[in-house]
Amino acid sequence: MEYTFSYREKNGGVCLILSYKIGAKWRQKTKQGFKNQREARRYQDELLAQVKELEGLTDDATLINITLQQFLPIFMRDKKEFLAPNTLKNYALALKKMGNLATVPIRDITTANLTNALMQIEGKASSKRAHLRCISPVLEHAKEIYKIIPSNPAKGIKLPQSKNPTILRAFTKEELSKLQDIVEFNPIYSLVITLAANTGMRFGEIYGLPWNAIDWFKKTITITQQYTLIGQNSYGIGPCKTRNSHRTIPASPLVLQKLKKWRDTRQMEITGTVFPIDKGHSVQTELNRVIGRNFPGRSIHALRHTFATLLLSRTGDINLVAHVLGDTVATVCKVYVNYTDDINKVAAKAIESLY
Repeated sequence: MEYTFSYREKNGGVCLILSYKIGAKWRQKTKQGFKNQREARRYQDELLAQVKELEGLTDDATLINITLQQFLPIFMRDKKEFLAPNTLKNYALALKKMGNLATVPIRDITTANLTNALMQIEGKASSKRAHLRCISPVLEHAKEIYKIIPSNPAKGIKLPQSKNPTILRAFTKEELSKLQDIVEFNPIYSLVITLAANTGMRFGEIYGLPWNAIDWFKKTITITQQYTLIGQNSYGIGPCKTRNSHRTIPASPLVLQKLKKWRDTRQMEITGTVFPIDKGHSVQTELNRVIGRNFPGRSIHALRHTFATLLLSRTGDINLVAHVLGDTVATVCKVYVNYTDDINKVAAKAIESLY
């Protein structure tokens, strides 16, 4: 902490003034009533200790001027056991978009210059908000754990909302049939699409699915793991995305039939999974390329949206859909309800008969 002491005469005595810098701001703490400067000087250490305790800031020389760029590896090390590698990767990517702010000492980062850096990022408002969601936890960690800053400059930042609502890009039944015809040449692509469209599972959950998760008698699939980033540029089997992602879902006759056919014509993978794990990243990349080329603006994740909107339309049961998807009810309401025509029709009829 940068600080200086000064003195001034007041009310017939001497006032000790401690000026100290927190972030980009200078503050003062005073103590008066001393007979002379010598007496005031003896009180300097005690006044400084009071300020440090009050502000709660570290006096570790290695942290005082640490930048966001330098602090990120510390944050990632501390959070390695709590956050998925993909999440940590997103934090690192977000920091790269912050320009010169990444090299500014954390103590000098203000709400104003952080807002300015976010507004310089090209793209939609949602992209700026996503970057804020990544930067804020890093600054919060610097504040709460390492006491580098007294407050998080990311808190309270208000970024503009997107004027245009996000358009959910699902597939029609005709488009889904066409997609199956397009990927018929590749059995892995075909089975992945069948599972995505008929279970609502995420790609990682599909590609990380072990054979022992399928209950042929009860006609269910239990999801306890996923194919995901497990290290720096390294993919494999890891934990589910969230607690809600752990679930048991129904498997339709079509899904079970396709899985049985696949099992009977393939050699068992050493990993015990339905698909060859070493090909997962290339399968996801190429499949998204095929889908995007034939259905612009969509990816394999759009099949999850397709399943969700159809299931919600058929059942009208938000809790059921949330369970099957492994999402929260709030997420289902936010993402899918407005895009389900049948739900809107039910609402319209109810509104007509209210009075």
